[in-house]
Amino acid sequence: MPRRSSVELTFREVTGTSRETTVAAGVIVDWIDKTAYACAASWSRAQCVTAYVGNMHFTVPVPRDTPVTVQARVVHTGRTSIHVQTRVLIKKEDGGWQTCTECFMIYVAIGPDGEPMEVPPFEPKTELQARRDVDAARRMDYRKQVEETIQSLPESFGSSEALTLRFLVQTDERYPDGRIRGGAVMKWIDQAAEICAERYCGYDVLTVLSGGVRFYRPITIGDLVEVDARLVLTGSKSMHVLVRVRAGERWERHPEVVAYGLPVMVSPDGTGAARRIVRWEPISEEDHEVAEKARRIRDLRNATLLTPSPYTGPHEGVVDMETVGK
Repeated sequence: MPRRSSVELTFREVTGTSRETTVAAGVIVDWIDKTAYACAASWSRAQCVTAYVGNMHFTVPVPRDTPVTVQARVVHTGRTSIHVQTRVLIKKEDGGWQTCTECFMIYVAIGPDGEPMEVPPFEPKTELQARRDVDAARRMDYRKQVEETIQSLPESFGSSEALTLRFLVQTDERYPDGRIRGGAVMKWIDQAAEICAERYCGYDVLTVLSGGVRFYRPITIGDLVEVDARLVLTGSKSMHVLVRVRAGERWERHPEVVAYGLPVMVSPDGTGAARRIVRWEPISEEDHEVAEKARRIRDLRNATLLTPSPYTGPHEGVVDMETVGK
């Protein structure tokens, strides 16, 4: 089978769990993961696991029952890792294409022994490919800083709006080796953040920014999963929700951390804009510590975003970030 550096797949969602008529961010991330996985597996000619889901900003909502094209291409490789750039597209009425979001994914190739294996190096052949290769390497510095900040967050949830989802893993969304796909975990993160934000503001919400998720360990069928969501920052229209995923055997009282995420949610007002929401004020010392670190994560993440949000005014910056926490 020839080694491929790019893959294109088409998806469509007819029904969904959200009350909104648009496709949930977690579902779109799952489509991205399926396409990017196919690209990484084709390049490495091996099984792969998701190591990182990059930041993605949803500039255009995706209506249900609409064909969605996801493109993926290899842009950089490490010793055992494949960096894949993805793009989500929908057809416009004039026949052209509209980009809904872009995202960088990182996969690790797994050998027959279950351990990471070396992958063929990706060698840029054009100036554009060379720029993408350099950009992918540069993003690793930001990811390292974000990861260090997240790992320093306190364990408890303080006084903010919070909830925990617990369930036994029973899903067909698995890699060939039986591990749960990264896209499935991203759907759990998005769902928990959605519920947490809706409980806080009292309205339906949607995700305008997701991703930035590093996976620390795999999940397997039968694991007991805990998805903890906590409101950590609000802007005039945006809600930042920190989500922590843990998993382990059902008798474990302290399951291992699988992943962290920090989705940004807004509440559409029906006119193409977002509602203004009540600002959350930190109360305890822990609240203030978490809010300050969430602002740092926000600023680091802003450095890698490519497009402005359709839900912000002309002076509010990306995803209402300029006014968040100030």
